[in-house]
Amino acid sequence: MPWCPKCKCEYEEGVKLCADCKVELVDSLDDIVEWRTLIKANKEEQAVELKEYLEYSGVQEVKYEKIEDEEEENGYYFSILVTDKEIDESIKYLKGYMLTKAKDKKDEDLEDDEEEVTNEYETEDYKDDTKLKDLKSSVYSFGIIGAVLLVGGILAMTEVITISFSNKYLFSGIILAVGIAFIIIAINSATRVGKETKTITHRDSSIDRIIEWFGDNYSLDDFAKKHDMNLQDMDEGDIYYIVMDKLKEIISAQFVEMDKKLVNTAAEIIFEKMSK
Repeated sequence: MPWCPKCKCEYEEGVKLCADCKVELVDSLDDIVEWRTLIKANKEEQAVELKEYLEYSGVQEVKYEKIEDEEEENGYYFSILVTDKEIDESIKYLKGYMLTKAKDKKDEDLEDDEEEVTNEYETEDYKDDTKLKDLKSSVYSFGIIGAVLLVGGILAMTEVITISFSNKYLFSGIILAVGIAFIIIAINSATRVGKETKTITHRDSSIDRIIEWFGDNYSLDDFAKKHDMNLQDMDEGDIYYIVMDKLKEIISAQFVEMDKKLVNTAAEIIFEKMSK
């Protein structure tokens, strides 16, 4: 005999719809799936992630539905649903999921804190033109090799030089293509040389300006006395961070628009001078 999956009313054979609920009848109450709300999610990607997690954990039937709700910030939420027979098991998996997410969030916060501390003392490569030298080397190397390949390809294609290759035009074309690619790299490197030169000049002149403004008037002890800093019984690490923070505060107050890394670099150089 058919049954209504909502009101559980039994009907005679041949009836297809429940007179009250207007839903299709099922052949047996065993076919009725009762869905229970496990948890709500604000975003669909969260619902998808949790659905996949539950399925991977072994929950046989799980789905989510978008529910309109004016009280929600977005005007809707996503309801994650599981069957009544799997609700207890799903709650257990949900707890594991939430604990994992909480741990991941804690780890991310720790990484962000560490990165913030690192960036707080990040410096520039003062008086270091290694990158500029590498770019200039690329200009010369790729330019010379590219020119040689380009000339060689043209000579081979015009048969000025003879090559023992079954398809001389294919070979010459490859040589020309590689030569042109090398020359393009050389041109790009040359453009970057100009930009890097300006960057280095601005960097070093800015740091020099800060160092010159601060002067050579202090030893580490004199600086500590002037700013009421008690450095007694402190290890070198603590002294470094305390003095550096004070130096950066003083420099930043004078050079308000100066990039933080330039200020850090100047402060570190000044600290080294005072520590000698």
